[in-house]
Amino acid sequence: MRSLLVAAAAAIALVACGSGAGTQRTGPASPAPRTAAVASPTQTINVDDMMGLYAQQTVFVADLDKVSAITLLNHFTRYAIPTRGKAQVAVDGSVSSPITWLYVLDGVETGPLRLRTFDLATGIERASRADIGTVASTTRAMASVGDGRVLVLKADARHSWIDAYERLTLRSLGMIMEKPGCGDRLLASQARLAIVCLATGEMAVDALRGAGTDLVAGTMPGLAGVAMAPDGTIWAATAERDLVAVPAAAINARRRQWPTAWSGTVLPDGIALTGGVDSLVIAQTDTDGSWLRVLATNVVAPRESLRLAGRSSGAPQFGILALYPFAYFTSGGSVRHVEIQSGMLETMTELGQGATIVAVVDR
Repeated sequence: MRSLLVAAAAAIALVACGSGAGTQRTGPASPAPRTAAVASPTQTINVDDMMGLYAQQTVFVADLDKVSAITLLNHFTRYAIPTRGKAQVAVDGSVSSPITWLYVLDGVETGPLRLRTFDLATGIERASRADIGTVASTTRAMASVGDGRVLVLKADARHSWIDAYERLTLRSLGMIMEKPGCGDRLLASQARLAIVCLATGEMAVDALRGAGTDLVAGTMPGLAGVAMAPDGTIWAATAERDLVAVPAAAINARRRQWPTAWSGTVLPDGIALTGGVDSLVIAQTDTDGSWLRVLATNVVAPRESLRLAGRSSGAPQFGILALYPFAYFTSGGSVRHVEIQSGMLETMTELGQGATIVAVVDR
């Protein structure tokens, strides 16, 4: 009985301490307050902390036998589509249609070639076609601009060209653009199309419906990567840090000043537009590690320099893609994202060697 009285007295004393006029009111129990995010090249994201702070995004990753749809916020694999070797992917969202489509092109390396349409939300196949001929490149040779067509870049020894297919039936709509000589990257936006040859640096641009092809003047050979903004502006960089832009509606490339503090080599397919903000992200590797450089495109000035990996491992492989506020890449089979303002870095999942980021959408 004595022990019970002592315990009761202690409880009453604690309540009294919390209600005194001169004491600090603590309130109900709650989790410890979060510290503000500090830009750090090694900081990682707690995925639970991201819930409610960021809108959902889904990243599509191709490996040697499937395409996986992985969500940003909880790293959940919504579905996986079996493929013949590593596939290429394009996504199609139209303002006039609530349905968004996913296009998968596989068999590029192993054969036979196959183009398929899927419902993006569910991964259900809607159409398939096998007789599409050749593809110009094993990567980034497919696109869509949300007008009911999926576009495939093709090439032979003489020229390169873009064939279009109707998105639901995959019925051939014929050639809509061609370029003499090499072409191994297809760029597309709501403003225009472009065929790019990385080795020679040659670029050709055209309207969405093939009004007339123009060759871009002032380009440079040995491109590491290219990207197109929604307005049709093209950005391109060489491995040795030469940077050019082809403004919207223009056909002349303009050299841009590379920030002197950003040393190192630009990685293959290592540039991407972030979407929604005037920023270009560039993946580089240097003697002190791997970095994501964030460049303001409206004034061509450096914004951030974010450390991605150390000197020995973890550098981005097979290119990068971005959708503000995140950039995505793979390294050694790990799928990773980095917040492009704070530098917070996290591994989403492991998919094995060869895993490649092929698309990202805001849902």
